[in-house]
Formats: sequence, C-alpha cells, structure tokens
Amino acid sequence: MRKRWLWLICSFLAIYLVNFLIPRLMPGDPFRYTSSVSGDDLDAGYSAEQVEQLRAYYRLDEPLAGQLLDSTARALRGDLGDSIYYKKPVAEVLAERLPWSLGLMAASLAVSLTAGTVFALWAARRRNADRVLYPVCSVLAEVPAFLLGVLLLFLVAARVRWIPLSGGVTPFARHADFGERLSDLLIHALMPLCAMVLAQLPQFFFTARACFLSELEKPYLLAARAKGLREGRIRFHYLLKNSAAALVARIFLSVSTAVGATLLVENVFAYPGIGRVLREAVAYRDFPMIQGVFLISSLLVLVCLFLADRINGDSAGGEG
Repeated sequence: MRKRWLWLICSFLAIYLVNFLIPRLMPGDPFRYTSSVSGDDLDAGYSAEQVEQLRAYYRLDEPLAGQLLDSTARALRGDLGDSIYYKKPVAEVLAERLPWSLGLMAASLAVSLTAGTVFALWAARRRNADRVLYPVCSVLAEVPAFLLGVLLLFLVAARVRWIPLSGGVTPFARHADFGERLSDLLIHALMPLCAMVLAQLPQFFFTARACFLSELEKPYLLAARAKGLREGRIRFHYLLKNSAAALVARIFLSVSTAVGATLLVENVFAYPGIGRVLREAVAYRDFPMIQGVFLISSLLVLVCLFLADRINGDSAGGEG
C-alpha cells in the first residue's frame, strides 16, 4: 500500500514539473505573440514598459525556480493563477467549462461499458457474432477519436438537419421548460458522444470478452448447467457477477483515454468544454491556463489509475 501511495505522489510531482516547464519552453511571448492559427493579431500595441508590467503582474519576469515555487505555493492554496487570455482566474474558467467535459466523459464511459458488455455477452453466446464483432472492434480501436468525430461531422451531422454541427446549446435559445433545455443539450452532445463511444467501446468489449471466455471454461459453469439452470441466468448472473471487478477496473483505466478523446473531440464539434479552452490557451500562449487544464486532467487520471490498481490488487488477493 505504501508503494502505491509513493508511486502516486512521485508521478504527480513529475507530471507537475513537466506541466510547469513545457508551456514556458514554447516559442513566443504571450504579450507579443501573433497567432498563426486563428489569424487574430494579439499585438495590442503594448509599449515595452506595459509588457514588462504585464510580465511582472503574471510573475513571468522571475527566474524559473522562483516561478515554480510561487506556482506550487498558489496551487497548494487552490489558486491556479489568472488567465492571460480570459482575463480572470483559471479556476473560475475551469469551473464553468469542466462540467461540460465531465458530463461528456461520464456519459461516454457509461454507454461504452453497457454496449461493450452486451456485445461481449452476445459474442460469447454466438460464435458467428464474435467473428463479426471482434474484427470490427479491432479496427475501431486503431482509429483516433478525433478522426471518428470528423467522419461523423461530415457523413452524419452535415447531412441530417436536426443534428447540430457544433456547440453545446442553441445560441440565444429561450427554452420553455427544463425538458426542452435538456433535449437541446442532448442533441448537441449526440455527435461528440457517438465519436467517443466508438473510440472507447472496443476497450470494454475486449475486457468483457476475455473475462467471459475465461469464466466459461471453469468447472462451476458445467455444474450450473448440470443443475438445469437456464443459459440466460448462467450468462447474466454468473458471468457478469464474476467479471464485475475487471469491468469496474476497466472504467477507471479508460478515464485516461476518455480525457484525451474529450480534449480532441470537443475541438472537432466546438463543444464548450476544457478541450476548447486548452486549444485557445496553447494558441495564445496562456501559460496559467495550460497548467490548470493539464493539472486537473493529470490529477483525475492518476486518481483513477490508483483506484484501478487497488481494485485489481484486491481482486487478485481475493482469488488467492
């Protein structure tokens, strides 16, 4: 247990250091940088004195060691600094955008788990289905989430009128009630959700399939059949119950994939989550915002990996 905590702390410290250094090693000055990505000219005509004042305000005029100590002290107090681009605290921007991303990730993991488990049960029951599902999932597992998003954008959203091309909600819409607003939110999340589900479903399918095939070879299933139990009860009760730990661990292991997919897919569909915030922060050299997004993302991934390790360890200990 101590080794796991030590691994978690050391990993976090290493990620925090890399997260601090990489934005500052990027070429360009956030106060004199002209964006070649969006075509926006960010040089507002600041004088040399004004630039120095801005650098001092954001503490970018200090040596790297001093910036690191100041950033660490602020982070320990829950202060992630002020955004250079948004002109307000990083924590405030993340609090506004993070629910969009977390909702998309949670929904995609839930749908992927359900669909992957159902397909795995179907494949374990029928060999013909397995011959189709296995190669299809193998191909999907190799396609990046953002590419699936682009394909859905051009092949589905652009051809179906009622599916929005971008955004998280209809601009300037006045919803009569909560149900109408919820419907609007779900329609806008449909394409990003489908792209993420298609990217993540193979992980759950392969995990559930391996668990089910392993369980099917165990003697207790032969005894259950000898007692006259129905095949449906055997598969849904025994297989799912004994594979639950592996599937729950897969959920936590898939969070890292879900975070990366969310950051990319949100930019494809202009979804108002932290993915768009990160793109704007990189384009405009917003160092505090880049640090804030990566800090929250890495912390979420590390905690989920730690929980998956605990579940796998407890499950192995129980079997032993």
